[in-house]
Amino acid sequence: MSSMRTGWASAALAGLLAAAWPGSAQPPAALDAFWRRTLTRLREQPLDARVEPVADPAPYRTFRVTFTSLDGIRIRARLGVPVGHGRERLPAIVAAPGYGGVQHGIMLAECQRGYLVLQVDPRGQGESGELFSLRGAEKLTWGIERPEGYYDQGAYADLVRGVDYLVTREDVDPSRIAAVGASQGGGLGLALAALDPRVRAVVGHVPFLCDFRQAARTPESLVRKILERTGADPEAAQRSPDCFDPLHLAGRIRAPALSGAGGKDKTCPPDTIRAIYDRIPARKSLFHDPGLEHPRRASSTRSSGRG
Repeated sequence: MSSMRTGWASAALAGLLAAAWPGSAQPPAALDAFWRRTLTRLREQPLDARVEPVADPAPYRTFRVTFTSLDGIRIRARLGVPVGHGRERLPAIVAAPGYGGVQHGIMLAECQRGYLVLQVDPRGQGESGELFSLRGAEKLTWGIERPEGYYDQGAYADLVRGVDYLVTREDVDPSRIAAVGASQGGGLGLALAALDPRVRAVVGHVPFLCDFRQAARTPESLVRKILERTGADPEAAQRSPDCFDPLHLAGRIRAPALSGAGGKDKTCPPDTIRAIYDRIPARKSLFHDPGLEHPRRASSTRSSGRG
């Protein structure tokens, strides 16, 4: 009887989700105004960046960076800087973690290739969790009742703040800043490139958060699983994420974009990624691996030797 009830409940929720997400909606009419207000509030907030060297036996320099983001929330990041570059201005990469909040899609050690790497932990994730707590709430549905105050409003702003910090550095070439990430980090990177024209290139591998409505209808997708697990109100979940879905922000991307998708990826389905790719007006490329499943972890941790 229990299994019958569970099966009935799952079927009912599937029908409710299909009704609530009848298709990939057009961008909400208030999208541009919402982000103008959000970014204006962010600019009015002093950056107040603090930089501390980190003792790390690595062949590059490591720093812990703390700065202020939207609504006065303090954010932590790790910075990798190559040694021996003199006074030359270098390109820089902004990275965000996967949904677990710890693993980043690019290692700090990559800075040895000749660019700075800034790994930003959005609010409530990674080291930023020491400064702001979600108190066990699910990021995807935190504040989902309305766009103002939804989790990704702050998370996207935290990445923009990372760019704000990089352009203050005398060793960074502000005309050569890129966003790189995988899974959640890939979705955040695409959103950052859409919202901040200072990002001149973006790589989003198997990006999460894409085409939210389609993902919500797709069995075994991470979006679908989280909505089912949390019992999120479908009507609220239909409205709020539209302001944050890279599907609706993609038309703003002017930087060259590279995306990756896996044919066997059930976590971030390839059709949701293709939908974003098709809307990017800039020079772009999509690498599709028919046999690729979603990585269990992002491709790297903080550095080559740390968890």
